[in-house]
Amino acid sequence: MRTTLNILVFGSGAREHAIAESISKSPLLNKLYLAEAGAFDLGEVIEFSDYEDLAKKCAVLKIDMAVFGPEGPLCDGIVDIFKAHNLPCIGVDKHFSQLESSKLFGKKFMEKHGIKTAKYEVIADIEEASAAILSKAGNKGKFPSVVIKADGLCGGKGVVIANNEAFAQRTINEFLEGKFGDNSKTILLEEFLQGEELSLMSLWDGKTLLSFAPSRDFKKLNKSSSAPNTGGMGAFCPAKLNEFQRKKLDEYKNKLKKSLELEKADFVGFIYSGLIMAQKDGAWDWHVLEYNVRLGDPEAQATLAHLKTDFLEVLQAALAQNLDKIKLDYNEDISACLTLACEGYPKTPRDRKKITLPEETAENRDIKVFYAGVEEIDGEMYSKGGRVLSLCTTSQDPFWDLKNFAKEIEMENKYFRTDLEVR
Repeated sequence: MRTTLNILVFGSGAREHAIAESISKSPLLNKLYLAEAGAFDLGEVIEFSDYEDLAKKCAVLKIDMAVFGPEGPLCDGIVDIFKAHNLPCIGVDKHFSQLESSKLFGKKFMEKHGIKTAKYEVIADIEEASAAILSKAGNKGKFPSVVIKADGLCGGKGVVIANNEAFAQRTINEFLEGKFGDNSKTILLEEFLQGEELSLMSLWDGKTLLSFAPSRDFKKLNKSSSAPNTGGMGAFCPAKLNEFQRKKLDEYKNKLKKSLELEKADFVGFIYSGLIMAQKDGAWDWHVLEYNVRLGDPEAQATLAHLKTDFLEVLQAALAQNLDKIKLDYNEDISACLTLACEGYPKTPRDRKKITLPEETAENRDIKVFYAGVEEIDGEMYSKGGRVLSLCTTSQDPFWDLKNFAKEIEMENKYFRTDLEVR
């Protein structure tokens, strides 16, 4: 049995950068490999033609654990391919990846196991939309009362809260006409739930569900209720919960664990529960807004910054089905992540701008800089895509520190939220 491990981290974003950085600090690590890596330079990059080719190369390199960050490869079945080569994986198989890749699959899972969620209706025909919208609005045009969700993966942009009937109808038409290809040609119309949201990330090893400290993210581009959803403009960990909320959260964790047991889920991987504390039928409880089958972004960055326990030790315990023996320890202060994006994000980001970090290094200020959309050209960093950097720190007032640091970063057309605070 190996005492140190060869690890593969798959993915190019800030989440994967944070995962790789956490693993790189572990005394359990022998060698770190990267696949589809971004601009971060923490290990040896493996070039590959397809997932089968990557699995074969990992077998030759004697990879002890493959950790998959983004949802795309998981939903494409990369874990099934790796398992066929007897390669240990942290990630869900193709079947259970449908918890994220199909909103309808997720809803049926919740219904089957009595997990609380919003009422919904499936729409695949534009002609059905008008009547359905008015029905959700209580026939009086009361908005916001309709949440429009594309059934498939849309990069965090497939959920829209409708503030009026015309906007709802227009969004439905765009989705069903293929705004996100086949992924939006079936949609769900959900009732709008009002309340406090929460991100709960858990690791399942086939018998034990280990949940990390709950976090809270900021999906909106700005604080306006009509602002578009993004992949995430910031997050902090831990979220503040009162005794009632904690009790209800424990009840939810137990129900999710029981549901996975009943489904005989034998994968080792993450489940992200997007929750909201809402009142229905006179009772307050956590309701599931969505499931993801990987660590959240930017919640992962904030949570890993908050975690004191060796992350690789946790992952190793999961592969050995020993998560019941793991106790997670955290920093005393609050950890936060602030997204620095290109102006125009999420629709038309103005990228390809040079990035210059402040002269006083981030390390000297206890700030970690993770690359989301960054490319290196002739030794210089340039923005590539909408979200560019994840800025992370741990302190008593982390967003104050991060916003000051973000102001000092030189980049044309940079954008970040200046209103974020721990709440």
